[in-house]
Amino acid sequence: MTRLMLALALSASVGCASGPSEPSRPQMDALFLRLRTTHDRSEAEMLEVTIRHAWAHSGRDNVDRQMEQAATAIHAGDYDQALDTLDKVVAADPGFVEGWDQRAMVHYLRDEYTDAVSDIEHVLILEPRHFGALAALGQVMLALDDKKAALEAFRAALEINPYLDDVRDQAEELEDEVAGTPI
Repeated sequence: MTRLMLALALSASVGCASGPSEPSRPQMDALFLRLRTTHDRSEAEMLEVTIRHAWAHSGRDNVDRQMEQAATAIHAGDYDQALDTLDKVVAADPGFVEGWDQRAMVHYLRDEYTDAVSDIEHVLILEPRHFGALAALGQVMLALDDKKAALEAFRAALEINPYLDDVRDQAEELEDEVAGTPI
């Protein structure tokens, strides 16, 4: 997956119109359980969209506006502006998972891998089931040429969302490459 494709995939849910109410914690738990256990690809896609939609909204108009501005800057390739905006997002709402996730992505796009990993750690503290952050961690580990760590991250993402086809393909390639090497 190219960097631009990764950027577009990770930011796809930013800027969506907010629904009338976001899922509660028990509802999110049920969504994740169903995502992990469904055998219906269409249902899995709908579950993923619902989960990503919930992550994309802070519930604070100013933060959501800043997220839209950051997404616009990312799509324009203005990573300095995106990072500046996302710094404001995480300062204004340090509990907002997607602010950290998007900032991690921008750090990755700027080849700032240590900062990307740090932000992904924040994401995973706030939402350990963030399959997007786990997949991004795998990409960062690949960029650092740590194939074993990348494979672990990809496997963790697939444990939560088994319908991440690109992640599965990368994991399968890595399994062949690291075969026989303890993980």
